[in-house]
Amino acid sequence: MQGFRIEKMAAAVLMALLAVAFIGCPQAADDSENAANKAAAPFITEQPTDYQPLQHEAVTLSVAATVSDGGSLSYQWYSASAVGAAGTGIAGATDFSFSPPTDTAGILYYYAEVSNSNDSTRTTTKSRYATVYVVDPSAAGTPSGGASLSVLTGDTNKHQLVRGFGGMINCWGTSQADINIKDADTLFNPDKLGLNILRMIIDPEPLEEIMDGTVYPNLDNSDLFEIGKTVNKYSGMLIACPWTPPDGFKSANDHLDPSKYMAMGEHLVTWVKKMEAGMGGNNKIYALSIQNEPNESPTWCNYTPEENLAFIKQVGPYIHQQLPGIQLFPGEHSGFVQSFYQPILDDPAALALVDGFAGHFYGGAVGQKKEWAIEKNKEVWMTEHYMNTGSNYSYDPTWAAVWSIAREFHECMVNDYNAYVMWYAKRFYCLLGDTQAGVTNQREGEPTLRGYLMSHFAKYAAGKYRYDANWEGDAAPANIFASAYADDETITLVMFNQSTTASTGSDWININLPVAVSSSFAVATYNKGGPQPTYSSIAESTAKMEPTPVVLSADKKTGSVKLPPSTIVSVRFYK
Repeated sequence: MQGFRIEKMAAAVLMALLAVAFIGCPQAADDSENAANKAAAPFITEQPTDYQPLQHEAVTLSVAATVSDGGSLSYQWYSASAVGAAGTGIAGATDFSFSPPTDTAGILYYYAEVSNSNDSTRTTTKSRYATVYVVDPSAAGTPSGGASLSVLTGDTNKHQLVRGFGGMINCWGTSQADINIKDADTLFNPDKLGLNILRMIIDPEPLEEIMDGTVYPNLDNSDLFEIGKTVNKYSGMLIACPWTPPDGFKSANDHLDPSKYMAMGEHLVTWVKKMEAGMGGNNKIYALSIQNEPNESPTWCNYTPEENLAFIKQVGPYIHQQLPGIQLFPGEHSGFVQSFYQPILDDPAALALVDGFAGHFYGGAVGQKKEWAIEKNKEVWMTEHYMNTGSNYSYDPTWAAVWSIAREFHECMVNDYNAYVMWYAKRFYCLLGDTQAGVTNQREGEPTLRGYLMSHFAKYAAGKYRYDANWEGDAAPANIFASAYADDETITLVMFNQSTTASTGSDWININLPVAVSSSFAVATYNKGGPQPTYSSIAESTAKMEPTPVVLSADKKTGSVKLPPSTIVSVRFYK
């Protein structure tokens, strides 16, 4: 723990010296007319989805939208060479649905522009890019051998609702971790990493002083509103937490002075209201916790378990009255231990004021199931953990450093956690590369391998309930892990093979489904050179989220995919 937390503690010292966030949908509006009363932008309610048809098999993409001003909607479909690339309009493809050609095997990309015409003006909204992976059956392979698992979606097999995955914005400390609007788009755009939670710091100083550079002048925090709007635009969640209160709020023992409880509540509410007003529109802060690591450091602010209870009971009603709908968590304990929350668990009035429990994985609590929260019908959020190698920063962005994080994600999911939030969103050992001197194996502002790992979970687990996925014979293959999720329309799995040696058997994973499905789609992230060298890093030769074949059985109740060593595969089945 201590070795991993060197940078975090250094950031806390700097903070003292300076005085002290469901997979969403792009809604990019292109206003084509510069009129005083321009047409309202269409809001896309159903995005085109990714498919893997066989050659000559029909597939239909569709988009649905609403408009607030009663205007008339029109559609135009485009084909593109890649996700994000400018497209070419398809002649005659002017309806809400479109059937792309599937005669030729290969990967094709499509999007729609939905336009609203009203009062002689027109406003257009662009959909997400749909990937259509047309598969030649002879090239997909014939499943032979391999491991088998069954997905069970009965009521007794249903577990937690997975809220999502993300990281934290930096407002102080390490300048390399300062994300900008472009970074936010890379993180939260569903055509990119597609994450959906951003954790933010509630500083002791007024928000406007943070944003104008009066405080933390080494960083550019002027874009906080725009970053928040970007997260909300993609239906992401903003969560917020204080590290330390304003000057004069702490007592001599570095605990929050009980006479300042209500003033601290007002400080939290004021920050949220200013943030929401600055973002404008319907942009919101989703969740608020009262303190970061209240057990950890006098540099911040300490609470005893009894003080944690007292604050919630005294200030919780005020927060809920001032911020209707916000999710409220108690302090985020660094080790996420039950004893810290026990007074709240034992007090029905206090328990009713909190929506869940959030904590961190320092001190040996990694992935432990929180029965004490689950049995009270409260959500469980892991809101901070990071692992960096102080002796070799260049190791952390490599394949070898992915698997401990992958196991942690998996353990959290199978132990009923609702959300997982890493430490910094932008850091060489986290989700996006930065400008840290001397670190190889990364590119500034580009996803790391750990970022692509989290993207698998964000795109294929978030917004769904987890269900049982049982290996045949109840024995999981060595080094292979899988978890399953479902909603009304899809069944999905996230799987990875952490072995770093070449396969000596079949790489097929055979997924037995509870119902016959109509179609499927899968993506893989892997080192194209094979499992070795162990230390290979993200590079042009490494697949990002590359479509990979799914072979459906004749009755469409079994789907088979290949999962070689050092590979992450996610698969979606359409019911």
